[in-house]
Amino acid sequence: MEGSPNGAIRPNFDLSRLACMKRIGGIVFTGWALGAAIWALPASAEEKWKGTIGEPLRASSDQAIELANHLSAIGARFYGSWSCPACFRQMNLFGQQAGSSVPYVECRQPKKRPQQAADCESAAIRAYPTWVMPDGRRREGLQSLDALSIWSGLP
Repeated sequence: MEGSPNGAIRPNFDLSRLACMKRIGGIVFTGWALGAAIWALPASAEEKWKGTIGEPLRASSDQAIELANHLSAIGARFYGSWSCPACFRQMNLFGQQAGSSVPYVECRQPKKRPQQAADCESAAIRAYPTWVMPDGRRREGLQSLDALSIWSGLP
């Protein structure tokens, strides 16, 4: 085990050994253990990102920053779940900087975030991700930045 700069203990091993394989219907699926990948993050990355969805993997484009600010200003909301792969992909389209200002509501952590879970119930969220405007218009499923820009009326 190794210590990190903030005092957390981290395992010291090769992540390539954590690949898991599962045979389903004659097809072999290989995946990484998400928990191990989170442990491998530098301590500074853990301290910066406060969202429940995994931190976006790349820097934000100017378009993504402008759109995130616009969506927040007009009262749009992105409803999702920490366990939703499409929600992670949606957040990743915004990138690291814009991702922190995306108006995100976590629906699947009722004990940690009871108000957000109640907001999801009030908004009758049926699928993740779902984007909802204050006037009730909604979009379900992964949306491109261009589609969100047009839908939200970004000039």
